Amino acid sequence: MRVRWLPFGCFLIFLAIPCLAALGLWVSYLQRTTEHRFRITIEVETPEGPKHGASVWSVTCTLPINRGGWGFMTGGTRVVGEAIFIDLGQGRNLMGLMAHGPTAEGLNSDIAADAFQREGVPKNQPWCPYAPKWNGFRLLRGNLTPTLATFADLNDPASGRVVPATDVGFYSIFGPGYRLESVILEMVTVGVWPLNLIGLWGTPITHGIEQQIPFLVSHREQLRNVQRNMPPRFQTGFMQFVHE
Repeated sequence: MRVRWLPFGCFLIFLAIPCLAALGLWVSYLQRTTEHRFRITIEVETPEGPKHGASVWSVTCTLPINRGGWGFMTGGTRVVGEAIFIDLGQGRNLMGLMAHGPTAEGLNSDIAADAFQREGVPKNQPWCPYAPKWNGFRLLRGNLTPTLATFADLNDPASGRVVPATDVGFYSIFGPGYRLESVILEMVTVGVWPLNLIGLWGTPITHGIEQQIPFLVSHREQLRNVQRNMPPRFQTGFMQFVHE
């Protein structure tokens, strides 16, 4: 029985493979995906002179399917990148987290769209397909500024506190001579897949922050399972530093 059905089973497998591939290509055609990348640079004035740090983030948008008789499939947004780390000298540090607000709640995946004010996007249309066309840079102010934080001990995630993005805030945390100079978002090239995955084309996504912040390695699982408390307060979590 096995010998008799084996050829037929193989035939079904070989028939299914191209059918599944064709289905995948058709869904990819209907469900358009775009990627844009940008570099966020933070510059701080210190008693030792200007200090800065930067990180390149990637945002991939998948538009929903609601046409062609396929019904409706939801879209989504995926962000890949790392927080910005700045060594301020004299044992001090500053980080621009992948979060926003005074309690570092969530990540604004629309940050480039908000910074460029959805430039060139027709009314009632999704902004994602237009993002790769944006060029240049924009200053990030107010709610667009990533949550800024500092850690007294890079081995202890509980030693962190939020740094208000104001002159008074920097003075209260670091003392005289420290001031936030600027936070800039600059669009960078994406390149072509798969060459951009190995850094041969386009601007590479930033990696390596775990080498600068030891607690991201020693407390990884703990930070991945942080439970938010009520009322909201700043709590260190892994995704404030790394989105994979």
